[in-house]
Amino acid sequence: MRTRALLIALCSATALAAAALAAAAPVGAATDGAGALDRELPSSAVVPKPLVVDTEPATVTYSRQARSQWRLTEFDRAGNSIVATHLPSRITLAIDYDGPADDRHAAGIAPDTGCGPMEGEFWGSVTPLLYPILDPAAHVIEDVVVELDGPELRVRMAGGAYDLVAPGAGEEPLFMDATFTVEGRRDLHARTTGLHYVLPSKDPATTVELTLADGSRVSRTFTMATPTGREYVDDVRRVDVSDGRYGDFSWTTDLERLQFDLNASPLLDVFEIDADHTLKDRGQRVVTNEFTFAPACR
Repeated sequence: MRTRALLIALCSATALAAAALAAAAPVGAATDGAGALDRELPSSAVVPKPLVVDTEPATVTYSRQARSQWRLTEFDRAGNSIVATHLPSRITLAIDYDGPADDRHAAGIAPDTGCGPMEGEFWGSVTPLLYPILDPAAHVIEDVVVELDGPELRVRMAGGAYDLVAPGAGEEPLFMDATFTVEGRRDLHARTTGLHYVLPSKDPATTVELTLADGSRVSRTFTMATPTGREYVDDVRRVDVSDGRYGDFSWTTDLERLQFDLNASPLLDVFEIDADHTLKDRGQRVVTNEFTFAPACR
């Protein structure tokens, strides 16, 4: 582990200048005797210029503006994870940017609106609700951006290539770009673009209702006893989830093909709502979703 210098008085003009220089310097370059990667970031630190805070296993670039309603409350380089807290509501987001080999936590984002992180067991690993890995055997996160500014917290995870999912789709990196806000006292909202999975709980039971482009509806309920199976639904415009563990959440979408993927193994207590087949089967490269999470969980 590299020796780290504690970054104090970051809000002072001198420290802000040092942070700006570190952000502009090449990764690993020294700034005032300490490189950007050697700095500890106090949770209230103002980092107006993007600062590289990690390079392994992904390059992580972080910034926080003075007016931000969000605060960095945990940065675990050993576990390659970040926790951010919305100060007025105390809602948190757990952000993991590597695979499960080091700590059994898979990459992605797990909101916590008051009943614990929205994550579940998935083949021996703990996997978050918003899961950006489309091919577990080959897809890894290589670049992460975390920006805290005003009411918004933005996370972008990118890596791999579209070719991994759909051969011939090109070498452009796959990505999930998510911006979170809290409206009212505790209404968490998220806007995501790119391709990612959503992993609701199936323990004890979750009901999903889809509204399609033609106005028709499809309803499915999943439990630990539901048999293994897959189902495809086209032209989905809204998804309403009544989750037995996480509570109610919903999102509007322009998803051209949705896949339900459920495995009855007791090693999983979540199921998949997948977006990869919208690329494989329909050629849709970017899906836009607008999520709303109920302020009260189960």
